[in-house]
Amino acid sequence: MVLGAMAWMTQGVVAAEHFRIAAEVERNAAESRAFLEERTRLALWRMDAAGAAIISRENRMPIDFYQKPTEQPLQPEIRLYFEIDQYSALKSPQVLSNKSESLTNEMIQLKRHLLDNASPEDFWNQLNIAIQNEENAWNAIPKIEIEPPSKPANRQREDTYQKSSNIIERSKRAAAVQKSVENFSSGSPPTAELADLATVDHLADETSNEILDIGEMRSRWFGKELFLLRQIFDSQTQTNAKTPIAVQGVWLNRDALSQRLLEEIRDLLPHATLSPAEGQRAVDDPLIMVSFPFRLQRNEAIAQAAAVPFTVGLLLNIPLLVAWAAVILAVVATTLLAHGIIRLSERRASFVSAVTHELRTPLTTFRLYSDMLESGAVKPEKRGDYLRVLSREADRLSHLVENVLAFSRIERGNARSNVCTISVSELLDQSRERLEARLATAGMTLHMDGLLDLQVRVDTAATEHILFNLIDNAAKYASQGQPPMVTIQIDTKSNSKSIFLLIRDHGPGIAESERFRIFRAFHKSARDAAETRPGVGLGLALSRRLAREQGGDLTCQAPSQPNNGAVFILQLPAA
Repeated sequence: MVLGAMAWMTQGVVAAEHFRIAAEVERNAAESRAFLEERTRLALWRMDAAGAAIISRENRMPIDFYQKPTEQPLQPEIRLYFEIDQYSALKSPQVLSNKSESLTNEMIQLKRHLLDNASPEDFWNQLNIAIQNEENAWNAIPKIEIEPPSKPANRQREDTYQKSSNIIERSKRAAAVQKSVENFSSGSPPTAELADLATVDHLADETSNEILDIGEMRSRWFGKELFLLRQIFDSQTQTNAKTPIAVQGVWLNRDALSQRLLEEIRDLLPHATLSPAEGQRAVDDPLIMVSFPFRLQRNEAIAQAAAVPFTVGLLLNIPLLVAWAAVILAVVATTLLAHGIIRLSERRASFVSAVTHELRTPLTTFRLYSDMLESGAVKPEKRGDYLRVLSREADRLSHLVENVLAFSRIERGNARSNVCTISVSELLDQSRERLEARLATAGMTLHMDGLLDLQVRVDTAATEHILFNLIDNAAKYASQGQPPMVTIQIDTKSNSKSIFLLIRDHGPGIAESERFRIFRAFHKSARDAAETRPGVGLGLALSRRLAREQGGDLTCQAPSQPNNGAVFILQLPAA
């Protein structure tokens, strides 16, 4: 129930956190896009201002500038000035002044771009139609009427707001460029929005009396080349049906012009480029310039709102993680506590069962034999055997009670130790008689091999208790081994820090799966044998605890061969 409640609460909290993060990411992305659009509009204003300056400068050129030889140097963005009459005759003031090979080649290329193998009449009509179409496109841009969107702070991040603003700004730029061109055409000073325009080195004071009107310069693509073109009208033509008698133009260097325009916006869009936008001047594309038919390629990464993973919302919520950690810790602690309680209950049940079984047999023997001795039913020559049986059962009960009390003292931490320095030989001699007597009851013998006068620092009583428990186990489970003998010897790996005693029998041995479990309290190995052998499964657990209390250890060594007996290693601290 706790984990279910936490999962439900986590889902709600993470969903709210996920929504908050997603909203913040979307807001940041929208702000990034809005900032890019603001820089784009400012960049287009700068480039159109520079473009209007170039158009206005060329618009102020007098008619006779195109008809007479001139030595005026060309601007970097201009390749050639030229004039075409109604008979498709082509001339250039630069070529008239200097018939160099380079300029002559320029004229040949110009004829190829403009005439394109067309007849003079067809070319003249197509040229004027193209100029008129460009004029109509110019006139269409300022006529775009859009209600300006409201401008609260929270709407500036909306894409619809930015789109509307771009279209309105393009309309304003077109109107400003048109106004600048008209003002310069009439000799008026430049507007404040289009200041810092280039000047013309040579202007004619008067124009021919035969000229009625001069059209405005308009930019136009022919193939991959860019031109500025204007029409010259006959003075005899009616006002409502003006007929062009010549077209004057400027062949532009598109690369140099693009570079000049881009230099105006390097601080705003450092990676921007310009691409041709032929036939798209009146199209609803806010990235197309109005002065020259270029489309701005920003080449800037536009931030997009990315999906927020579920884990991000979880990891960013520190209180939720702390709550989960506390719940998991509580669950683990409760599980361990329950497991410990269950194990304690099992140990108590095992202890009661084992002790009950161990007490029943000797008490039954005591009752039966004492009744027989009291009633005189036992012959005098058999009384000694009966008394020896009673003594053996008394020793058995005494050993059982001694083990239980010693284990209880260790569990409560009340065990007392009397540590002293003693040789291994002396230590074993003190308990040899008791050990041999226990083995004798099972028909076994004790053999001590290679015991040196090595000094150990141990609690002699505890060590004797350990040795007796090991011998007692051998008497219970290895009495049928061949030979029926238990060997105690010093291991060769003994060193200056520890002495290792090997206690070996020749019984059935201990299975690999049992070698670690036999040291658990109330666990008896070889279940079939354990059911027929006395004991509560406490001797080895107690012996290991006693050995470790002294700074040593007790382990069971894997036998070299199956059914080769059990080998216990008792580690004692060297003096």
